Amino acid sequence: MSCIIDFSEDALTFWAITSKLGEIFRTLDDKSLPTDAIVIYCPSFGRWGSIGPDAKKEQLSAEFGECNAILGTQQAIYLVESKWETSPETRDDLLKLKAAQIRRHKMMRWYLETWRVSQPRDWITFVAQQETAFQTQFPGNKMAPVDSRLVQRLEFVMRLSCKCGAHVHDVLLFIGQVSSSNPIGVKSDSFSLVMLEYQPLVPSGYLQI
Repeated sequence: MSCIIDFSEDALTFWAITSKLGEIFRTLDDKSLPTDAIVIYCPSFGRWGSIGPDAKKEQLSAEFGECNAILGTQQAIYLVESKWETSPETRDDLLKLKAAQIRRHKMMRWYLETWRVSQPRDWITFVAQQETAFQTQFPGNKMAPVDSRLVQRLEFVMRLSCKCGAHVHDVLLFIGQVSSSNPIGVKSDSFSLVMLEYQPLVPSGYLQI
């Protein structure tokens, strides 16, 4: 049987959500079975973030970046940010996320929670009801335009998430080699730390999936 050999944070994330979901859920005190979970890998909500609070209307960005994965269970929805031992954010005992990473989690949480509460008929209705509130909370961004590819992905994820628990949980997934030192926490209080260990192919450092 063929195998995949890779050396990247994305490969480790894929390995974790396909092979270690049970361990992840146990750390999060979620009793759900991995086979019952909804798993979205690299949900792809664009690469750009906020243009800045002083941006003109035509400059506002609807894209806000993507977390590494979204996991859904009957208990909660988990927005997952992944780091491995070579990430610059892992150089201290406490992991520190960039402002843009924290912001994209806040924006995705807003979309998920607001969609569930308002239960709009369609995206046109959703934007009409919520655009002002969205731009007030996230200066420099606007809601995704109607009929855009971004809307297609967002609406798909939000409708799918309505089958899951209502609680939205931020997760920082740290994946390190067995011999690496582990962080003791995350500087952002909203994130829960989940730590996994992997055994690389010695001496290359590659991961075999």
